[in-house]
Amino acid sequence: MAAPASAAVSFGSVSASEPHDRLWRDLKRSQRAAQLRAIGLILPLVVFLILVFIVPIGMLLSRSVSDLAVPRALPATVAALAGWTPAKEIPPQVYPALVEDIGSAPQMLFGDAAARLETGTPGMRALMMKTRSRLQGAAPSDARKALTGISPKWDTMEGWVAIKQASGPLTDHYLLTALDLHRDELGKVTRVVAYERVFLAAIGRTFGIAFTVTALALLLGFPFAFLAATSSDRVSRILLFTVLLPFWTAMLVRALSWSVLLQRTGIINDALLRLGLVREPLDLMYNRFALCIALIHIFLPYMVLPLYSVMKTIPPQHMRAAASLGARPWMAFRRVYLPQVVPGIGAGALLVFIQCLGVFVVPALLGGPNDQGLPYYIAFYVNRVLNWGLAAALSVILLLSVAVLYALYVRLSGKSAMVLG
Repeated sequence: MAAPASAAVSFGSVSASEPHDRLWRDLKRSQRAAQLRAIGLILPLVVFLILVFIVPIGMLLSRSVSDLAVPRALPATVAALAGWTPAKEIPPQVYPALVEDIGSAPQMLFGDAAARLETGTPGMRALMMKTRSRLQGAAPSDARKALTGISPKWDTMEGWVAIKQASGPLTDHYLLTALDLHRDELGKVTRVVAYERVFLAAIGRTFGIAFTVTALALLLGFPFAFLAATSSDRVSRILLFTVLLPFWTAMLVRALSWSVLLQRTGIINDALLRLGLVREPLDLMYNRFALCIALIHIFLPYMVLPLYSVMKTIPPQHMRAAASLGARPWMAFRRVYLPQVVPGIGAGALLVFIQCLGVFVVPALLGGPNDQGLPYYIAFYVNRVLNWGLAAALSVILLLSVAVLYALYVRLSGKSAMVLG
């Protein structure tokens, strides 16, 4: 009789655990359903970001290392030069290969290849077009004689080195050019000649202007945010309204308003002339002064709002406690108040600095030739020169700069996200 009793107890325990297991399964099922619903809600946004943001940016940045124009137009020539180095003699098989490629390459692909060769070696586009025009419809028995008869450059290393360096499919040509560097005939990385060094100076100007605007925005925005955070609700609302007001107008409109104020026949010069403070209008436009003034006006809210959000959370009792312990006002501010505001300073400085790095409209309208930064050159090479590779390389520099700045902010602040309040 002992065995049946034991079995009954076991059966009873199993029966008692079944409701608990069923409840647990129902709970897990409801949690999975909730997770699927949440994923379904955010899935359209994720797909939208991937299609219109991540994929286009990735395709653009890939152009900075992609080099397919010459291999597509001149495949036989690229294959003939595969094992060749400038230290060796020019292989004889490259001449008939080039003649074959020139005769068979479609016009569009050949034009792209000629334009790519021009970016590395000036004069190559004209040489390629001249050679194609002379060889049109011809099938010379001696390819080398035919090519050197068109131009003696085909008997030198320069043209073949240019084709060899553009043989792809990947290249560092655009990234090196963006840093005022290039590869010589032997493949060594060297600096370009002095009159071609423009991009390092543009990078320096971009960061210099961004740093100046950020520092001045902090000097102006800190006392403004402090006043707004410590004033009454009515005064605080009025001050914040003046800060938010520029957000209601486009950046282009704000930049044009400064051109109305600063031009030689503008309001400021007219007032100075009427007051007799100057004898002739001042040149306030198309210089670094006009550019910095406009950028400070445009980006000041991005400094004030993070500062205000952080300052609003600091209890006023902290400063009173420091004063009661004998600290002077400056010491209390530096040792008690300022450390609590550092997250807001970091967030505001990062927002202003990053946006100054990428601003294009304001320097184009108010800056002079020596005030244009990387965004100007990116737009120039995309819209006018149609050199997407170099524009992508300059974009990579800007993107890496932003990534380094954010990583530095995270390291210094110890936070993985900007603190806005």
